[in-house]
Amino acid sequence: MRPIFLAFALFVGTFGPGALSANAAGDPSVDALLAKSRAALGGDAILRLRSVHVRSNVEMVGIKGTQEQWLDLAAATYAESQNAGPLSGADGFDGHEVWQKDASGIVQVEGGIQARLQAIDQAYMNGYALWLPDHGGATVSSLGDRTLDGASYSVLRVTPRDGSPLEVWFDQRSLPRRVVAVFGPQTFTTTFDDYRAVDGALLPYHIHGDSDTGNSSDAKTISVEPNPADIAAHLVKPVSDAHDFSIEGGATSTTIPFELVDNHVYVNVKLNGKGPYRFVFDSGGANVVDPAVLKEIGGSGQGDLHGTGVGSVSESSQFAKVATLEVGAAKLTDQNFLVLPTRQGFGVAAGSPVDGLIGYEVLARFITTNDYEHRTVTLRLPTATQKESFGSPIPFEFTGNGTTPLIKGAINGVPADMSVDTGSRVSISIFRPFAQAHPSVVPSNLTPPGVNGFGVGGAALGRLGRVASLQLGPYTISNSIGDFSVQEKGAFADPYTAGNIGGAVWRRFSLTFDYPHQTLYLAPNASFSKPENFDRFGAFLVNREGKPTVFAVRESTPAASAGIVKGDVITAIDSRPTANMSLVEIRNAFTRPAGTRLRLTVQSGTASKPVDLTLRDYV
Repeated sequence: MRPIFLAFALFVGTFGPGALSANAAGDPSVDALLAKSRAALGGDAILRLRSVHVRSNVEMVGIKGTQEQWLDLAAATYAESQNAGPLSGADGFDGHEVWQKDASGIVQVEGGIQARLQAIDQAYMNGYALWLPDHGGATVSSLGDRTLDGASYSVLRVTPRDGSPLEVWFDQRSLPRRVVAVFGPQTFTTTFDDYRAVDGALLPYHIHGDSDTGNSSDAKTISVEPNPADIAAHLVKPVSDAHDFSIEGGATSTTIPFELVDNHVYVNVKLNGKGPYRFVFDSGGANVVDPAVLKEIGGSGQGDLHGTGVGSVSESSQFAKVATLEVGAAKLTDQNFLVLPTRQGFGVAAGSPVDGLIGYEVLARFITTNDYEHRTVTLRLPTATQKESFGSPIPFEFTGNGTTPLIKGAINGVPADMSVDTGSRVSISIFRPFAQAHPSVVPSNLTPPGVNGFGVGGAALGRLGRVASLQLGPYTISNSIGDFSVQEKGAFADPYTAGNIGGAVWRRFSLTFDYPHQTLYLAPNASFSKPENFDRFGAFLVNREGKPTVFAVRESTPAASAGIVKGDVITAIDSRPTANMSLVEIRNAFTRPAGTRLRLTVQSGTASKPVDLTLRDYV
């Protein structure tokens, strides 16, 4: 399992062939620095290292373990494995496919652009390709001298062939000490220390990694075996081998009801035999449990992981082990969960209790059908499928650390790679980099920015506008409402993905996930051609201490015109106290037809006032 930040593989060889690199038109300062650096690293000794086997002690986001790496320097390929509790697993790159194996034994091929760029850069920076005459096909230029913590460094910009730009920092001895990599909205920094000789070549025995989201890792080498004879056998992609799931009574499928609330799928689950607990079924996420629920089932967390989701704020979480997860008659054992305050975070914004989430781990084990028309989820064992009855097939790749489906489609006729996210309530969130690169997908009459959703990392900010056509396989969704993200950090700032397709689209189908064959199936239901009903109020409401509270107001909307401001509490709608209404009911009141007049009672601070409101379309 490749770490969520840039893998800290040992800084040893990649001698792949390549076209001659450009180094700032033969910049003599670049040539001089690399010649001096090559000598410092062992000169011709680096050419004698064709492959290595490395064993290390590691600590990743507060969890200790061991790591083993097999690096084929000539072929620019690698495989590595970790034995580190919830972070156990393996990953590798064969020059074409990027794969990962999770702690349970499930293997997935990652097809996303970011995963490939990371693998190419890792394979390149595993070794000495930069010091070859052609620099391994990379483009190299000088960024001048820099000072950090009182020390001076010479810095090169290195772009491996087909990879992403890197900054490589050299100390006064011309040894590489630091590599800075930017992948989308995240920056990863790897530092190298404790250089030791291996067959005459210097290798760093201490490697430290940091991400700008607050994650860190440390690897201290135990042993290095140069040119192992059996390198090829250790580079083969493994086969999935998970045996931690079943359906009770020898059945091959189980069907359970779900609630559809604000386009989110809610199912009841049991954890360690306790519950039921109310979980969101999220194809864009993984197993997550609220800390209070974890305590109730007798679990505990470990580690300190930081990450962002739809919001731009980095959130801290832990890992926990749950002995049993039951969804209907389906049972999973010994499952890893992230620990996040879903009751306080998701639940406040969802207006409905959220004890946790299930996602990738369940979907990877069962052929799963969300029948939105009949409000059921069916889980089938992979050996008991009748794919011809599922609908139109759409192949997908995995992205987002190998856990989220990514399909090809089109937005207003522009080809687009889009993630499949049943945990999003909107039709489609179009990411800022894609919209900037393809202005034809952006309508001329976008709303002002506002809050369009809520999740890990806080509020998702974006403008709203009509998307003329959204093409998914043989189906076209017309005149849907798009969230045009303004996020500069987090998942919605991803430059490698066009957008994120949410529940307002998927509710038009019976949706089947076949993860083993990386195929999505769509069968339109009775809601397929219905126009999208949307908010006609303009304020984003949350449940704060049991009160429907205004979290944000979008400019130029009925709410703004009526003088509604952040912090206001809606205490009554047409004389009906909101204390007797769920947040979902309150939100639904503001989706009534345009022209509907409502009399609100609003508490603003300590004062209560009547507010006359006329609903209208603002998108």
